[in-house]
Amino acid sequence: MEDNQSEFFNYFQTLKQSFNQFLTSEIYPLIEKHSHPILAEAMIYSIQAGGKRIRPILAIASYLATKPYNKDLLKNDIFFLAASTEMIHTYSLIHDDLPSMDDDDLRRGIPTLHKKFSESTAILAGDALNSFGFYLLALVNSKINDSSLVPDLIKILHQGAGMPGMVSGQIEDLEMEGNFGLIESRNQQVKEEILYRIHKRKTGELILASLLLGNRLREDYQARFQDTQSYGEKIGLLFQLTDDILDSEGSSKELGKTPGKDLESGKLTYISLYGLDESKNKRDILINELINLGQQLETKDEFFFKKLPIYIGTRKN
Repeated sequence: MEDNQSEFFNYFQTLKQSFNQFLTSEIYPLIEKHSHPILAEAMIYSIQAGGKRIRPILAIASYLATKPYNKDLLKNDIFFLAASTEMIHTYSLIHDDLPSMDDDDLRRGIPTLHKKFSESTAILAGDALNSFGFYLLALVNSKINDSSLVPDLIKILHQGAGMPGMVSGQIEDLEMEGNFGLIESRNQQVKEEILYRIHKRKTGELILASLLLGNRLREDYQARFQDTQSYGEKIGLLFQLTDDILDSEGSSKELGKTPGKDLESGKLTYISLYGLDESKNKRDILINELINLGQQLETKDEFFFKKLPIYIGTRKN
């Protein structure tokens, strides 16, 4: 497994910096212009909390793959798509932290939104970010001769973030919480299918959607669809598998949130099903599979999709 990640990290940071600049110059002013001041403050508080910006960077990288990096390629259209994924992701974190969901006090190392403001403000800020994410898709207009572009973008984001994807995954995750005994009598294959379905929907579908959104802006999007989908499905599983491992052995300082919450609440996770050692083995297998899949998405000299699995699988938060 290649361990020299400096080239990847520098490129990742370049994309992240460009995206954060776009948030400051375009997205925050839009929020402040159209929102009640308290709502705007709450929305921006959660967006600015940071995070790795994995989903928007995936959208940008999917769009740029096989093209020499050039700032001129990073036009507003791809940034609007990238921002749509971050708005959706941020809303999901706000709602996930609510007392009626995971009831967490920390997110990204700072108080969760309902702790900083109020529970009602957190609910409404999440609602606003959800709809705002879809609104940003309407601002994409570079392919004026492609009448199916925006409808396709809406379908992709809905598949990832709506009832077919993230929301169904979240409700099944809650259904299983503390009720692992409901499937104890079933065979291992059934347990694995339930775990896979929850993780695929709850975390994986929005990650996959991010890649597919960036790909849809390309002229050759149809030829790249299958490889992008295959890679996106596995990278989403790797992300959640790594999260499960971190929740089991990470610290509050490293994670920026409360560790051990999944175990305490009786969630169905890779750790509860396989144990820590086997989960780490599965993570390493996934990393190697993704490195091979990454070769289909970029040229021999490119490295983003081949090194991304190492970054995600070995992260500390």
